[in-house]
Amino acid sequence: MKLSDCTLLWNREVSPGYYHMGLEAPARYTEAAPGQFVMLKAEKGGTLLRRPFSIHDVTTQGDKTVVTLLYKVVGPNTRVYAGMKEGDVLSMLGPLGNRFTEPQAGETTFLAGGGIGIAPMLLLARRILAKGGSPSDHTVFIGGRTREDVLAEEAFRELGFPVVVTTDDGSAGEKGRITAPMARLLNEKNPAKVYACGPHPMLVGVADLMDGHDALCELSLEIIMACGMGACMGCVVESSDEDAPYRHVCIDGPVFDARTIKV
Repeated sequence: MKLSDCTLLWNREVSPGYYHMGLEAPARYTEAAPGQFVMLKAEKGGTLLRRPFSIHDVTTQGDKTVVTLLYKVVGPNTRVYAGMKEGDVLSMLGPLGNRFTEPQAGETTFLAGGGIGIAPMLLLARRILAKGGSPSDHTVFIGGRTREDVLAEEAFRELGFPVVVTTDDGSAGEKGRITAPMARLLNEKNPAKVYACGPHPMLVGVADLMDGHDALCELSLEIIMACGMGACMGCVVESSDEDAPYRHVCIDGPVFDARTIKV
């Protein structure tokens, strides 16, 4: 974990209110793990405190290491980021947090993301392929309220992963919640691992769906953080362990076995 000034390479609006940002980062980010995050701060504007963003992808372009982030404009910091241009500089702290438990060879998995919660799944998908995994053994589920909230679908399809889309209003894919097709495919695919990130009701639904199933179900929690290092106590989640009743999302997570926390 280190602090770095990173140059903005692009900052594109990919859907109304959603942006895809590319940052030139130190080479050490090639070792960033799926599920980890960074804390960002602009040189000018925004709030005093940094804000967390899942690492969406890490690639190399020539001699550059590029970290990509997917974000939604929801507050003063992201409004500042949305107005930034190529060549602007962001202060980035990371990589932070733990990682998803990557599948073993031959294991099938579900990767589920609701809205901006799809962000950490792309790096996971890329690492699965890098380790020789077959895309057909894994299914990506992308959910949103409307078509505008369905993100990164083409990126997963370009990697060869089967993608199932759901929207609350039926404007894209299947109408309904993301857990419906997951439940339908559960017995057929029999995943060894299920990964999910998204709004709290979605995570509750996924945890309930997988309760009693043999698969490892890992949830990446989205929560407001002030420091990202466990000092401020602002991102505490209740644990199912009576001897350790609370966990820090920033240092114990953001990825948790669904059985170890009270969602």
